[in-house]
Amino acid sequence: MTKIRVNTGNSKVVNGKLFISGLKAVQVSKSKVLGDLINHGNSIVFPNLGKLVEYNGSYIRVKN
Repeated sequence: MTKIRVNTGNSKVVNGKLFISGLKAVQVSKSKVLGDLINHGNSIVFPNLGKLVEYNGSYIRVKN
């Protein structure tokens, strides 16, 4: 399975769930398979990052 690369600048983990920025969601959604793993119905607003949407797939956390 393909994993997306995320960092603290484009994502947050809240209660064990990964939330990604709108820009990252657009990049991920270019892949049909990965795009289906984005849950636009479940989102949070985080200070300095704005609206984040839930991502239900595999990911790799990297440092900025």
